Amino acid sequence: MSILKSKQLSGSLDVTASYATTASFALNGGGSATLGSNLTSNVTVGALTPTTYAAGTSLETIFRAMLITYIPPTLTSLTIRNGGSTISIADRDVGNSFVFNTASFSATADNPTSIFPLSSSFTASGADVGTITQYFGDNVLSTTNVRSVGANYTVNRATIEGSVTFTVRGRRSDTLAFITNATTSISFRWRNYLAASATIITNNATAQTVINTGLVQADLNTGKAWDPVCTVANDTVGNYTYILYPASYGDLTDIKQNGALSVLNAFTKLGDYTITNAYGASISVRVDKSNSDKAFASGVELNIT
Repeated sequence: MSILKSKQLSGSLDVTASYATTASFALNGGGSATLGSNLTSNVTVGALTPTTYAAGTSLETIFRAMLITYIPPTLTSLTIRNGGSTISIADRDVGNSFVFNTASFSATADNPTSIFPLSSSFTASGADVGTITQYFGDNVLSTTNVRSVGANYTVNRATIEGSVTFTVRGRRSDTLAFITNATTSISFRWRNYLAASATIITNNATAQTVINTGLVQADLNTGKAWDPVCTVANDTVGNYTYILYPASYGDLTDIKQNGALSVLNAFTKLGDYTITNAYGASISVRVDKSNSDKAFASGVELNIT
């Protein structure tokens, strides 16, 4: 390593330290310190990875890279809109379509350089219409971003349950590396039904009648396990209690009354019938009917598995 030298020039102190294998540092009277020549590092220190710093780079920049862990920019809070109206991400019935044309999302800058990400692309996958893609262009984002997806799109799952996933991708502006996506999903589900009716189910038409006129509770679900609550309709003379759910879930394994007494034997499986939900989607449901009318008091919870 060479000898440290200093000299006074016009009232300011100019200090130069020269290193045989790297570079020289210059400190002037204004308090700034910069590299006098290119500096190539070959070790990782903090967030500083092996790289070359050009002559004139401030030592503050290098120290920040060494002492501050780099935090990449982010994309979050993706919502889907139709104009100014936000689309709810709550589960919806199979066949319950919606129209959207806009994506709204938030972005944060990186640390320590405070640079926002570049926008990249939007996709919606899983809908009947197929994958929807829109390229936003390489524009620097801001805290709040509202972007058109290029058209009015109708999203639906008209016959099969499942989810539609919306994704916004972005990139770091310095390296162009992709950052963590912002995503949101909307699930389309079938309902499980608890009904009370004097109609005896013997075919598709009578099953539909019970759904249309004797409904007590109907919940969007992903399996046969659920906990509906009976009403006065289930405690009415002449009304039988019905449990209807997608036949693909298989037979019930148990029904408990208020989490304790098993009442599975109080029901008889009638078979599978096809019904149509409120959005025109048809499904085969398995039907279990209580053996007697006026079977359960109002407020009784049936724990179905």
